[in-house]
Amino acid sequence: MTAVTYHMTVFFYTVNGGCNFASEGVESLSTVVDTGNGGAGKLHAEGDTEQYSVRKIVGLWALVTIPMVFFRFVLLPLLVPIVHIHPGILYWLLMIAGMIWQFALSVMILKKELGSWSWEQVKRRLWIKHPTHPTTFKVYKLAYAFTIPIILYAFFFESSGLFAFVEEGINRLFPMLAPPDYTRIENLATPEFVGAWYLLGIALLSCLFNYLLGEELFFRGILLPRMKGAFGRWDWAMNGVLFATYHLHKISEVPLFLIGSLFYGYLNAKYRSFWPAILIHGVEAIPLLIGVTAVVLGFLS
Repeated sequence: MTAVTYHMTVFFYTVNGGCNFASEGVESLSTVVDTGNGGAGKLHAEGDTEQYSVRKIVGLWALVTIPMVFFRFVLLPLLVPIVHIHPGILYWLLMIAGMIWQFALSVMILKKELGSWSWEQVKRRLWIKHPTHPTTFKVYKLAYAFTIPIILYAFFFESSGLFAFVEEGINRLFPMLAPPDYTRIENLATPEFVGAWYLLGIALLSCLFNYLLGEELFFRGILLPRMKGAFGRWDWAMNGVLFATYHLHKISEVPLFLIGSLFYGYLNAKYRSFWPAILIHGVEAIPLLIGVTAVVLGFLS
């Protein structure tokens, strides 16, 4: 663990006493048993781990949300005038740093819960397996096809541009919340980045922690499997709400995130698999990487 990660951990444990994360501890993984009923006992045991309380869920949410807000609204304005880096790149790097923190926190939680490391334990805890049918308890790969309508739904609300008026209206009402132009990645499409292959490296790093090891690992891997005790059958919906409101560093976009990302965790919860949300969320990496490559090659400058 780096010194920065260590001090961030100590800081948030101190200021976030309300979530009682340190004193309450993180529950251990329950033993997986097989009742011999076609694997049903094993499936239910995997899901019957001790659940998080609402207090703990909100506390953990705060531990990943506060750094992003701090980076965006406090640290970024302080660094832009004094750091000789394009402000758009600086913003991107700070957001990546926030997602790396999510990975570090997730690893610490897993270590606390599981004790000794075991890939089998990690897979059970995070639901790293193919979707499983809730009634037959058999692998149900058809569930991957169900990601397509959710991807189209999310694109319609978040990326189609048809609802841009919502964000624009919020920015007009609250101009202090309006993001600077340099925080919009499309504004990096300028001649100065032609031949700047490091930009593609930043994009790949961003995708790794945005769509797999950061946001998805924390929200759909750490939180979702332990939210049913607090929210019952609506655990996936509350997970979507938490994910949307985590984007307070893009506060004027939160209303669209609330609608667009609501179903990100639905298939994960229904079929007890980590992978559907990876596909739903990760598809965003395709236009991002194509666009960055085009900028570097000079096609969009």
